[in-house]
This record gives sequence, structure tokens and C-alpha cells, in this order.
Amino acid sequence: MNSEQKDQFEKAKRLTKENKWRDAAAIFLDLRDQVNDSELVVWTTRALYNSKQYKLAYQVAIQEPQAFTSDLEFLVQVSLKAQHFISTRAMLLRQNEKVTSALLPLVQQAEENYNHEFKETIQNRLRNFYHLGDYSLVEQRQRLLAADQLPLTDFMIGAKFLLRDPFTQQFVKADILNILQQIHCREEVTMLWIDKKEYSVIPAELPMVYQNPVVIHCQQILSNKLGQTNPQLLRSLQMQLDLQTILLNPLISKVITDAEEWIDLMIKRATTGEYSGKNENIIHWQKRLNQFIDNLQ
Repeated sequence: MNSEQKDQFEKAKRLTKENKWRDAAAIFLDLRDQVNDSELVVWTTRALYNSKQYKLAYQVAIQEPQAFTSDLEFLVQVSLKAQHFISTRAMLLRQNEKVTSALLPLVQQAEENYNHEFKETIQNRLRNFYHLGDYSLVEQRQRLLAADQLPLTDFMIGAKFLLRDPFTQQFVKADILNILQQIHCREEVTMLWIDKKEYSVIPAELPMVYQNPVVIHCQQILSNKLGQTNPQLLRSLQMQLDLQTILLNPLISKVITDAEEWIDLMIKRATTGEYSGKNENIIHWQKRLNQFIDNLQ
């Protein structure tokens, strides 16, 4: 901070001592636009929270959650006041068992209170989530983001239905499954997969895509083949592989049965425009996946 910014910072802190939280928040927000500073993130969030500007407090905090490492409980309180129940659960379940056990009851209590006070709001949000399949991919993803503000029970009702709905975009199904993995869902759910067949899985028992041994192996092969010779193509194919494996979850290992052949085919297609290889099944799946990916463009 320059001297003028430091003066403003001190002024805002003095205002907090006088409980003039809204005035302080306005100054902190202005400084936040000018200066990238973790301490400022915390001060801004606290001022917004104490002036009951919960949604804005959440927006500021979530941009730099690591700023709250020493006070995770406050970040949880901010998130719950903004009614972000699902992502708060996911955040806590990434912590150690002691932290999770101590703070997860805050989420459960907040959901219970919300259920009592805002039944109609919940019904409207669930309805919007439930009918997600009627819309474009962009709108579907927006409605999935909005469903973060549903209590867990209601979110699960919508998620289980949408995983089987043929009108839910495949990438959105993948996003829903990813969320269920993050919140350690131990319920069996059924997913209508890209082969138009239904498969039952327990999300908590699945590795996250980026932790899947097959995906890790494929990324290593890509890096070995292109890292020293064509880093630009490497980055492009890494992104393509990410999208392919997101779509293949939870059956990645059943499709990518030969990682070397899978990567060779990706490189050939990228450099020659053709699908050629010994494994017809891999060619079939690469074509199918790339059709989904190309439709995103």
C-alpha cells in the first residue's frame, strides 16, 4: 500500500472500533479493488459480515479462502449466512477429522434453521434445480451453482433425479457427481452415462478424477512424449484429457484400458486430424468424447 492507502486502511479500522461497520466496509472494498492483500481480505469480509452484507462478504472471502486458515470457523459462518450449504460441507470435508467434527454441526444446524424459516424459498430453489434439464448448458450450470444454496436433503433429491434425466447435459452430470464426491456422499446413486446405460455408484467410494491412477498415468505419458518437444500441444492435450476423463467418470478405467494407446491416438488426431490406431474401442470412445467436447465450442 502507498501512504494514502495506508491512511485509508487505518481510518477504516478505526471505524470498526466505533462499530461503524458499513462505513468501514465501503473503504475496505475500495482498497480491495486497489491492493492484493490477504489481511485486507479478512478486514473487508468482517466489515461486510458485521454490517449484514452477507452475500458480498461471501463473494470477497471465497476469492481467497486461504486468508482464513487461522479462523476457518469465521469463514464457515460467512458461508452459511450467505446460505452456501453444499460448498461449505465440501470445504469442511477437505479438512482434518478434528476440524470437520467441530465445524460440520454448524452446517447441520444452519440447514435445520433454514428449513424451518424458508420453506417456500427452498421449494422454489429445488424446483429450479429439478427442471434444470429444460435449458441450455450455460443455464444448466447456472442452476447447478444456485443449488449450492439448498440444504443437503433437498440437494440430494434434485441431484439423484438429474443424474438419471436424459435431458441433463453430460458435463453437468459430471459436475453433479463431482460435488457428490466432494461431500462424501455414501448413498448409492444411479447415473445415466454417455453410453445411454444406467450405472449405480457410491460417490464417496470413487477417487476424484484428478486422483484416478489411470488419469495420472495418462498425464505422465503426455508429459513424457511432448514436454520437451511441443509444450504448446502438451497444454492443449492436457486440457482435452481433463475434459475426456471428466466425461468418463465414474467408468474411466473401463474405457481407458491402454493409456499408451489412448495418448498416442490423441496425439495422432491432433497432428494429422485422423483417428488411427490398433484399438477400435479406443477409437470409438475418442470420437464419441470429442463430439461432446467439440459441441462446447
